[in-house]
Amino acid sequence: MVLVTTTITLSCSSLLHYYSTTRTRYVVVRCTRSSSNVVQDIDEKSENVFPPLKVAKRVVLVRHGQSTWNAEGRIQGSSDFSVLTKKGESQAETSRQMLFDDNFDACFSSPLARSKRTAEIIWGARQEQIIPEFDLREIDLYSFQGLLKEEGKRRFGPAFHQWQVDASNFIIDGHYPVRELWDRARNCWTKILAHDSRSVLVVAHNAVNQALVATAIGLEYEYFRTLLQSNCGVSVLDFTPRPDGGSPHICLNRLNQTPGSPVAGGKSGGREASKRIVLVCNGSTQGNTEGGFLFAGDQPLNMLGVIQSQKSAELLLDLSVSSIISSPSKSCIETATAISQA
Repeated sequence: MVLVTTTITLSCSSLLHYYSTTRTRYVVVRCTRSSSNVVQDIDEKSENVFPPLKVAKRVVLVRHGQSTWNAEGRIQGSSDFSVLTKKGESQAETSRQMLFDDNFDACFSSPLARSKRTAEIIWGARQEQIIPEFDLREIDLYSFQGLLKEEGKRRFGPAFHQWQVDASNFIIDGHYPVRELWDRARNCWTKILAHDSRSVLVVAHNAVNQALVATAIGLEYEYFRTLLQSNCGVSVLDFTPRPDGGSPHICLNRLNQTPGSPVAGGKSGGREASKRIVLVCNGSTQGNTEGGFLFAGDQPLNMLGVIQSQKSAELLLDLSVSSIISSPSKSCIETATAISQA
């Protein structure tokens, strides 16, 4: 299994969309030649079994915009005393514009005010009702909720330190919040995938969206805080039916898509790392054009894919790239070549 924890993802197939997680120092564009084996290993090692699907399904996860407690630095958890700031509403509007061309069939939302309002802005004038789902609420943090960071340190000492450095084993008020969250995320997937729709919007929170991504790709609660979700950041997962009717193939198509450039300076989540890995999706192929989600065959880039590859190369011009490693598929080699030539 290949695990990447310090990653910026840039998708050729969406010229205006940029994806960032962790600020790092060096750049590698990387995809192993054994990608088919990687998919198989993840499928075999994952403990998650999703219901079989009859048709391909895309799920778009969005975190709510900035809230009043985000701005104050308070621990929100699953409390519902925080609402969107003006900046948060503006972020939600930006996400609405970024997702404007997506033809969603349904929208699930956390019932908490900050997510519910974000969902309303993104969903806009669509006639279908937003589906409230209680299990999409943010992580339950019990006595921590409402505290400023300094208050948490002063009142809870060792427990607060454990929350910061060893969250998967953190216990408070007799609960393991992160482990409970992972169980909830699995329960959410059962409901979302069972819904009669092909394209689903899910609007929730940082921690629960992390858990949804992690449980989908087979990562346990030890990976909490690895897949950070920015305010109004977008992550996309594609679920493709198996011919034998088993648990579907799952592809993490985008991770934490935000309006800003993925190669800009600054920190994410207050952290810096020693390396940067940039994962570049190949440009558009004829299989993409025909609506395939995944496993569309070994096809070269179409004209749109060539343009997308060139645009991606331009975005990477200012970076000192130490190596470029490509999948052996035609579209990936052509994309990597465009970056190399630039």
